[in-house]
Amino acid sequence: MPLIPSVLAQSLQTDWLPSSDGGWSENPQASADAFAGAVANWFGQAMAAGFPCSTAAARKSQLMEQVASAIQMQDPLASGQQLALAFMAYVAGQSFGSGVAAPPIATAAGGSMIAQAFSTLEMEQSVRANLIASALHVMAVSSIVAFPQPP
Repeated sequence: MPLIPSVLAQSLQTDWLPSSDGGWSENPQASADAFAGAVANWFGQAMAAGFPCSTAAARKSQLMEQVASAIQMQDPLASGQQLALAFMAYVAGQSFGSGVAAPPIATAAGGSMIAQAFSTLEMEQSVRANLIASALHVMAVSSIVAFPQPP
């Protein structure tokens, strides 16, 4: 199944982003866990050469720890870049059968998109969720999965 950014956007808006009348979670770990859960569920649908990603759920805690650090930053630009770096580390090394994913090539572009979502305060939450999901999608599809050559 291909990764569909709108599916991730809906999950981010529902499970991670604050409602329009509420603020961010006081607990960065809880917020990071919600983000990592949405991403791991979504990335678990990724396929390469017909093989599903077999390590998405197992690596969720790695993503959660790195996202917690990004969330605690006081600068939206730095936070966006850190969130992109956390996703890059999460993607790098994911297993697809005997294939292994390389770090996404579009990490810098994804970080800029996420930073824009964090720094534009008047942005509607649905637009923010779509922008972040699009950034992660761009990054995911820019990762090359290498399969070993047969002997």
